[in-house]
Amino acid sequence: MILDQLTNLHRYIPALPALETVASILASGVLKTQEFGSYKTEDPRVRYNLFTYTTEKQHADAYEVHRKEIDVQILLSGHERMEIADSATLSVTQPYDEAKDALFGPATGMVTFVANPSVFALFFPGEPHGPNLIDTESSTVVKVVFKVLAE
Repeated sequence: MILDQLTNLHRYIPALPALETVASILASGVLKTQEFGSYKTEDPRVRYNLFTYTTEKQHADAYEVHRKEIDVQILLSGHERMEIADSATLSVTQPYDEAKDALFGPATGMVTFVANPSVFALFFPGEPHGPNLIDTESSTVVKVVFKVLAE
């Protein structure tokens, strides 16, 4: 997992070249005018989902885990807490769905942080993460999640 300021995203491009596509889309401003939905990019390693929701939960009751893709989660507006869990404690309650590249289950939380539009969270395959959590008060979030094929 990587948690950092969005202004530092470029520092990770040498280690994960597909982040160049992520940075380019962010810089283009297209996310401000696009409808919510799923999008492909010119880079076959990168796709993204643009959506909105209102934070509802105090704690993650199930964590999401991917096998093939890296999540790069960026809030365009709002704020939320995210939790990262210990993968050794994960108890799978929703088996792996290859089409969604995800499985779900409860686990023991290890790290909690507050996401806002100035930061990004990058979750590698095998790292349980639980977004959509209330930070002091409920917030309406607009978020883009880039899905990057792990190399």
